[in-house]
Amino acid sequence: MRIVRPQWKNSQPGDIASLQCGRQILRKRIAKVHRGTLARIFLEVDYKRIFPEASTVFEAVKSTKQIYPDADEFMAFELEDII
Repeated sequence: MRIVRPQWKNSQPGDIASLQCGRQILRKRIAKVHRGTLARIFLEVDYKRIFPEASTVFEAVKSTKQIYPDADEFMAFELEDII
């Protein structure tokens, strides 16, 4: 889950996403892109895939709002391994 930013807004299925976690860089293929409000994204994507610790969709929304308090539009990506 991300807020919509210029470097991500034109992402399409088939593009390669580079994700950095510490020193490790992961490259994954974007399988599907979800854009819109939190309500729309959580209707399309199981909230547990984004926030596994949330016990309800309301907790997932609350967690997202804590991370991105001023954002209204979001993006979520479904990623797959590059073969």
